Amino acid sequence: MLKTKRTGTATMREEFRSARIDLAAVLRWSARLGYQQGVCNHYSFLLPGDEGLFLVNPEGYFWSELTASSLLVCDLDGNIVEGEGTVERTAFCLHAPIHRHNQAAKAALHCHTTYSTALCLIEGGRLEPVNMVAFQFYGKIAYDDHHQGEAQSVNEGDREVAILGDKNILMMRNHGPMVVGKTIASAFDRLYYLEEACRRQIVAMSTGRPLQHVSPRIVSPLAEDQILYEAYAEKHLAAIKRVLDREEPEYAS
Repeated sequence: MLKTKRTGTATMREEFRSARIDLAAVLRWSARLGYQQGVCNHYSFLLPGDEGLFLVNPEGYFWSELTASSLLVCDLDGNIVEGEGTVERTAFCLHAPIHRHNQAAKAALHCHTTYSTALCLIEGGRLEPVNMVAFQFYGKIAYDDHHQGEAQSVNEGDREVAILGDKNILMMRNHGPMVVGKTIASAFDRLYYLEEACRRQIVAMSTGRPLQHVSPRIVSPLAEDQILYEAYAEKHLAAIKRVLDREEPEYAS
């Protein structure tokens, strides 16, 4: 449990409203996709204009019941400064170091998605350049091959962020993925397609037949087209919010 040092700030500061709505939207959508495991795992976002504060989902709630106003604001030292509730200890130990040391990682999404986690459980498991869905990740994934147990100290987070480096996905052995991005949209889109790519690869591997690799000459230019992926990610999030606005409008409250 994190320390609490609350301010007199209103529950939803206007300048943070859009970030709260976007993070609540991807949490709700992740619940629909089956990414949630019990009431564990955590999504965070370094708030604009104040890079010492980040949004994170509170401990003990299904993602399907979270709203924009129920998200908590924490500082990088472990204090909850806005909102009611607690934050899972591992959330702070993993996310705060990432936000502190990697300014490009505005959004950090960690969950135990079935297929991307399964790849972390295979000895030498790597996402291979065999499917178009995965080409965007070529050269963008870091692998932590030395599982250290549950993250209960910021030292573990510091170790993980050093491994992540300038990549945007960290595959943690015996644990699962951490996906980061400049925006909530880009991080979620990346998480979604990572899970899809891992699913296809593992299904293909289950046949026992060799995987067909695509040449780096073809894959590399596609992986570098980040402008295209960022634009697509924004469209993806916009579509998610349109559906939620119709079916679960309370997510934005």
